Amino acid sequence: MSGHMLVTGASAGIGAALCRRAVARGWRVTAWARRSERLTDLQSELGAACHIATVDVTDAESIAAGVASAVATHGAFNAIVANAGRGVDGEILDLSVNDISAVFDVNVLGVHRCLQATRPHWADKARIIIVSSIVAYLSIPRMGAYCATKHAVDAYAAALRVELAASGHHVCTINPGTIDTEFFDVAPTPGRQWTWRPGQALRAERVARAMERVARGGHRRRIVLPGSAYAVIALARLCPAIGERLLRRALGRMRAAESAAEKPEHP
Repeated sequence: MSGHMLVTGASAGIGAALCRRAVARGWRVTAWARRSERLTDLQSELGAACHIATVDVTDAESIAAGVASAVATHGAFNAIVANAGRGVDGEILDLSVNDISAVFDVNVLGVHRCLQATRPHWADKARIIIVSSIVAYLSIPRMGAYCATKHAVDAYAAALRVELAASGHHVCTINPGTIDTEFFDVAPTPGRQWTWRPGQALRAERVARAMERVARGGHRRRIVLPGSAYAVIALARLCPAIGERLLRRALGRMRAAESAAEKPEHP
């Protein structure tokens, strides 16, 4: 199956990679993002099959205008990919309420706004793909606010899957590990960063390939990438104390290195 695919957060990373793959596979794509110049470049690359709209998923009016232009251009939505997201770095109690509410506004409420606004225009047996993360299963220090949004998104998707089952719509979450994109570089850093990223980062194209496969008709409820990350899920569920011990040690080493770096040099 192909048709009309909506991709939020399409200006870079896995969103842009998915738009490229989808167009190459015969989809009509609507690409949403806040960075209009990036979207213009993407449309120039992909041609008429890629419709663009500058949309902020925290703004209901912006979303409504984006839906109207998408439906007028490409018709009903066969697949909706809720990919827009943001991070925030810092230890939990160092973050302000505004820091935490801002990341929830994009990563959780942004998903809800987009799905509610597009729902009247879903095609028969639409595919709903929600981008979550491996940190939905194992919360990382200094990324706690971001991790909490991914726990929330997984719970949201699980309930939505059951509620939509009778209508024939399919809901799948994508739970990748670290991806080789600019995500961490552009995340706000009101606090200290978590710098340990074990393993090799995933290529955005690999994640996009899995997403397009689900949009085309796969029936998996969840896709975890890389496959070895299932070991992380097993550790978090079966032996949470071990996982927390490893994270405590890593955090301790980071704090020690930061403390040493901040000490003034003595002649």
